[in-house]
Amino acid sequence: MTSAATPPPPGPAPDAHAYRRRVRAWSLYDWANHAYITTTATTFFPPYFVAIASAVFAAGASAEIARDTASNVFAFTVSLALLVAAVLAPVVGTYADITGTRKRLLTGITFIGATLASLMVMVTSGRWLLALALYFATQVAVNLALGLNSSLLPHVARPDDIGRVSSLGYAMGYIGGGTLLALNTALFLLAPRFGMDSSLAVRLAFLSVGVWWIAFTIPMVRMVPEPPALPLAHGASGRPLADALTRLRHTLRDIRRYRDAVTMLVAFWLYMEGIGAIYLLATAYGAALGLETAVLVGTLLLTQVVAFPYALAFGRLGTPARTGRDTVLALLLWTAITLPIAGAWANQHSGVTVAQTLALLALDQILGVLIAVVAGRRLCNRLARALDAKRAVLLGLAIYAIIPVWGFFLRTQAEFFMIGFLVGTVQGGTQALSRAIFSELSPRSKSGEFFGLYGLSEKFAGILGPLLYAVVGQLTHNPRASVFSILIFFALGMMVLARVDVRAGAAVAAAEQAAIEAAHAAD
Repeated sequence: MTSAATPPPPGPAPDAHAYRRRVRAWSLYDWANHAYITTTATTFFPPYFVAIASAVFAAGASAEIARDTASNVFAFTVSLALLVAAVLAPVVGTYADITGTRKRLLTGITFIGATLASLMVMVTSGRWLLALALYFATQVAVNLALGLNSSLLPHVARPDDIGRVSSLGYAMGYIGGGTLLALNTALFLLAPRFGMDSSLAVRLAFLSVGVWWIAFTIPMVRMVPEPPALPLAHGASGRPLADALTRLRHTLRDIRRYRDAVTMLVAFWLYMEGIGAIYLLATAYGAALGLETAVLVGTLLLTQVVAFPYALAFGRLGTPARTGRDTVLALLLWTAITLPIAGAWANQHSGVTVAQTLALLALDQILGVLIAVVAGRRLCNRLARALDAKRAVLLGLAIYAIIPVWGFFLRTQAEFFMIGFLVGTVQGGTQALSRAIFSELSPRSKSGEFFGLYGLSEKFAGILGPLLYAVVGQLTHNPRASVFSILIFFALGMMVLARVDVRAGAAVAAAEQAAIEAAHAAD
């Protein structure tokens, strides 16, 4: 330990290299598991399931009604899987805290989920029940894994670096998931040249997901240390599961002490209902409107590419000490204003090709970057100085609220690409900064338990959105009405998030951490 009389040497700390390696290894897990989210959960499985199930539902119904019914069955399955994950997440997280097995549980759940994800290669025409069973199980696994991985964040990142590290994880997730999606999309598009039909190409994509997921989990297993166990300070029974339920019961009983953390959970639940519904049901919605699979896949691939730099930018936007925040803000506002204008033009010109759409998006961003660099400081400096992590999330949610409104009027493939681009600008950043905020509101020694509750909020956030989409769809048989109904979640989420006092909540978490350490020192 450096004495008060001897100042520490200048430059990075001796363990800076080890710290960077640990952060990279942790962020690579997002690279690993987002392969399932992008390739299976949001891109190939929904339209593939609609195709194989609508053939069964077509008996005595029109093709349009059969596709709509298949889409709604899928939405109900998503809701049920996330409900199960929501109930399990706090128990699993608290158990991991008590036993010191956060990383080991994450590794085991990853292996199970990845194996089941690859087994989707067996889903052929007529096996729609098998398809739903495998999708249900893998959704439960990936969502439990996401919560456990997030619980490692406060043990991996320094307190002053949590926002950047959280954003890096999301950025790595988008580029990793996008990379495998690009490879599988190329295989899907070139399948006829290799003498295979599109069904086989999709099933090979499912197979690749599990292999990718396990392979890129290895750095996390090797380089991220297992955080220490934190048994009950008093009254431990010696049975970890019973002790986990006891601690969880104590936390829920004393929940009033964590008022801002609870308010954050409610806000996160509400706006994640909207984000989750858009992300999980985008391809099903596009398929219901009759858009081609290549357009749906291409749009989601575009979203992954866009989300990588914008997630990193959002990490800067939510950290007051970082430079260049006014430039990032100017570009974000430019994109939020100009893309809907371009979409309104495309809505009246249905003949816009994919190449023309991509060229238009590229031109829009080039102009946006030039304006942001030249005039961003003058136009947005004052607003950027007022931003913190919470306000940055509120800005992202305001941009997100444009999407269900635009989706209601959507008519062309060009608009679908533009909406996907707009999603990419805010998707990773809002979630990364939300995770960083909640980490500040959580006692470090209870990260598994608190992120289990965070997972509870996040998983419940995947229930009502798809459920509302499905119910409105069944009542109206109008997918436009379904997507417009999602707007309510963004409005409510913003209202509740505005009530969170991050500074006061962080002080409560710090006091609780000190009390935990004192109690264990006294034993």
